[in-house]
Amino acid sequence: MNPPPRANFFDASALVKVFAREADGAPLRSYWDTRSPTKYTSPFCLYEALTVLKVLWQYRKTLTEAQYHRAAEKLIIWFSATARYNKDLDLHDPTVLGSARDLAQHYSLDLSDAFQILCVKEGRYSHLVNRSQTVLVTADATLAKAARSEGLKTWYCLGEPEPL
Repeated sequence: MNPPPRANFFDASALVKVFAREADGAPLRSYWDTRSPTKYTSPFCLYEALTVLKVLWQYRKTLTEAQYHRAAEKLIIWFSATARYNKDLDLHDPTVLGSARDLAQHYSLDLSDAFQILCVKEGRYSHLVNRSQTVLVTADATLAKAARSEGLKTWYCLGEPEPL
């Protein structure tokens, strides 16, 4: 049975698993490649993922320079191709910023994670419901728990089977 058509919001932790080709990201890469036609993220997640890739290369030494550049370039190209179709929430809007701050404080999240929840809850694909509801894909257990508490369909890709 084919999965329902739906959007998948990938946070920075999931994007790093995909583009850095981390060993524990194999199930996520399979999902990305074969069962996730509509993929998107926020500019915050792009920048956060690029920062993590840099840390993996320069500080943790788990990526070579060539691997870092290849991963970063592929991530930027993918984002550039998809971002023009996905209007993001305006973090500069005082209402959005206030909502993100409230979520961050309520769940002890950073503002980036709170903004991701808002992007899925109130962004372009927020109108999708039931089996087509947007999935927040993350390798961050704390974000996954907070997102579920907010009523979002969430896949914690390091500890759960992929969503049906």
